[in-house]
Amino acid sequence: MTKGPRGNAFTLVVATALLVVAVVSLAVDAQKPERKQEIKIPGIDVSLKAGWQLLFYEGCRFAVPASWRPNVDASLVLAPDGSNLSVRMFKVTSWSAHKAHIKAAFGRLDVVNEDSEHRLWFEISDKGRVQHYIDVPNGTSVCSALLEIRAATTPDAEDTTKRIADSIGPAPERWPPGVIK
Repeated sequence: MTKGPRGNAFTLVVATALLVVAVVSLAVDAQKPERKQEIKIPGIDVSLKAGWQLLFYEGCRFAVPASWRPNVDASLVLAPDGSNLSVRMFKVTSWSAHKAHIKAAFGRLDVVNEDSEHRLWFEISDKGRVQHYIDVPNGTSVCSALLEIRAATTPDAEDTTKRIADSIGPAPERWPPGVIK
């Protein structure tokens, strides 16, 4: 992955966002009673919970807890308990045809959380393991994610799953706002 002005800008913004999250985390720890804090990220429709990080991969964005560690290109993020998220970008000719193809490929879907113009999110299970397949369209592209949460060992597993799923989407072409391409 080559780093140009845009790549450096993303790196700078992500580092800044992590610093802000760290400062907010310290502030939250200092307050009593403890309150949940979220930070609205400028230029995109994402709010980061204190202690979370925003990552980018191939034109997609997503948020995960700060304890999760991305691989070199952030296409895979691993939690200490083995939970994980894999992200890819696909080109599609039609969102509705793509959804039909994906649902047919997976066959029986255990739970469909959303099947709309804005997102396809369903659960698949296999031998005691539950995975969440999440697709979010962006014109002729789709941000596609496979999320596995270890419910027995992930604190607030349901909330963590929902927050991650809600954060998946296209990365803006220009970010932070005002950066010239």
